[in-house]
Amino acid sequence: MPLQNPLSNGVARPSVTSNSKKPSNQSNQNVIEVVRAHREVSRRIIAAETGLSTPSVTRLVNELVESGVLVVQESTTVDGAGPGRPASVVKLNPNFASAIGVDVGEYVIQAALGDLSGDIKLTSRQPAEAEKGGDETIGNIASAVRELLEAHSGSHGETAPLRAITVGVPGTVDPITSQVVKAPLICGWEKLALKEELESQFPEIEIRIVNDINAAAIGEYAHGVAQGCDNFVFASIRRGIGAGIFIDGQLYRGHAGFAGEMGKMVFDSAFRFSHGDGLGYLETTCGEDPIVERARQSGVMLEQSSTQTPLNVLATAAAAGDPEAVSILVSFTKEYSLAIANIASLLDPSIIVIGGDIHPAMELVLDQVNKSIAQMIPSPPKVVGSSLGDQASLHGTLYQAHKDACDSLLTHQTVS
Repeated sequence: MPLQNPLSNGVARPSVTSNSKKPSNQSNQNVIEVVRAHREVSRRIIAAETGLSTPSVTRLVNELVESGVLVVQESTTVDGAGPGRPASVVKLNPNFASAIGVDVGEYVIQAALGDLSGDIKLTSRQPAEAEKGGDETIGNIASAVRELLEAHSGSHGETAPLRAITVGVPGTVDPITSQVVKAPLICGWEKLALKEELESQFPEIEIRIVNDINAAAIGEYAHGVAQGCDNFVFASIRRGIGAGIFIDGQLYRGHAGFAGEMGKMVFDSAFRFSHGDGLGYLETTCGEDPIVERARQSGVMLEQSSTQTPLNVLATAAAAGDPEAVSILVSFTKEYSLAIANIASLLDPSIIVIGGDIHPAMELVLDQVNKSIAQMIPSPPKVVGSSLGDQASLHGTLYQAHKDACDSLLTHQTVS
């Protein structure tokens, strides 16, 4: 699946031959970014978007083709070429580099390897073992990455060097240090230097750690229902409740990187935050734990699963028509809709995207939320369901890794 470009912003690897020319100036990087944005593009469009002269673009493109970063091909669909007059376009060489995105969930670690063209080539799943946490979960992340690299090498022989890894985690991440401040779902993940831990295992690789909800918002913006929406909110319903916010086409992280902590919203002045469990007001009423407890009190049986959260199991039961499960979810949406209405009033987004473990019963939840907010605020945005489901964070991390890989092409020499 192609990765679009809506944003501005130890493993053995084959070496590049020593006589390969490596352009490294800002103009070349600008050319690469334009090509990345369009996937395949004419020199005329590159000149228009970079402000460079046509001769300069021709020279830079030739250098990048010679170095192996770009390839030239003919296209009858790009740049208005008419029938019988194919246009010469350039694109990123898919075999020049690769990137990996990783989504760490409470139960499963998902990983995907993409080539430089942005296409997903391989995927992998490992148990998260969040109850063990610590080094165990870190080791499983590394195993997922190595599994992809070994499979890619086995199926393609000499493979494109890995340039970047982005990992989405279910917790708060310091935007400056990339430290995992706290990931309540994973045992022992507090003030964790995950970036440094992975850098020790995958040296010379660009590694980025991001919040999983922000990654899901990026995924929806790049590939999902939020494509073309510069102002939107991705609201996730799971054990913890969070949101990813896009303003004017940019992910908004806030002063300390904690923007979107939707679960901490308070609607009752008597509420007092408990540092013991890390949950805020909304999470104590609409998160997985209180919903599941309500289900158990109502006699709804939630079978244990190694791949599904209890909330996911409940949503599946509601989608199948279980009357008690439906009643619980309808009740839950009334309070959840207060948060959606307040977000809409504060940010005025074009759409609000709901995702997370609730996705099996998305139609029911959307119907209730849209009805509720229409009664609460004068100009409600349309509330829609995630089109990527439980793959949203994975798509977002791979998109970010692909961007980092492209940004590193002219700044890092490949090592053996």
